[in-house]
Amino acid sequence: MQGRLVTLEWPGDDDWAAIASWLRPGSPAAVMSGDWELLGAADVEQANRSGRVSHMVIRTHDGERIGTVSYQRTGRIGGYSVGGAIGTPELWRRGYGAEAVVLLVDYLFHQLDAHRVQVTTAAYNKSIIRLMTKTQFVVEGILRDHCYLDGAYHDAIVWGILRDEHYASLKPSATNRVLAVGLEDFVPEDDKVQAREILAGHLAATGRSAVAAFLDTAAPAGNERGAA
Repeated sequence: MQGRLVTLEWPGDDDWAAIASWLRPGSPAAVMSGDWELLGAADVEQANRSGRVSHMVIRTHDGERIGTVSYQRTGRIGGYSVGGAIGTPELWRRGYGAEAVVLLVDYLFHQLDAHRVQVTTAAYNKSIIRLMTKTQFVVEGILRDHCYLDGAYHDAIVWGILRDEHYASLKPSATNRVLAVGLEDFVPEDDKVQAREILAGHLAATGRSAVAAFLDTAAPAGNERGAA
């Protein structure tokens, strides 16, 4: 998945250690997110291969590996929670993380048929909160004392966006300057139309399908009921 600033790629064998380092307790990215796990490279890889969580690597267009985004199922069918981390503070506030999350959210709605996507942010993270207020995400709740930093507990904010809200957000406006991206269709619309036309032409010319025998058998009974 390619955006204007970054590309998202599935992790390779040499990416697991980097992901683990970005998410370790006390790392800059983990501190600002308010959430972390004590996992090694093998644990991160196993979590991905088991399907518990799915990470993608964020790369700049010159190939530099700078961070990760992730998603996992939550709630009922069609619900996902997402997270992300840019590895070093020197790369923060450049739009890399914001665009990576945008690409991921687009992917979940446009390719995985998501109905709802959720993001949880630490209440002390000024940059992320400012970013979220520029999107169509809705504040859905406050997790009291969810994070711990600098000797004190802090709240976390739960943001959510539904499918119809997401597609409305793809239309740029004065109040929506972040989520107006939208992934291109994986299969072009013209190809989809032509595929249906080819199938329709085949069925019209040959009548050959798995339901033909059923229709031949059911037709007389249907006609008798119609006459009655």
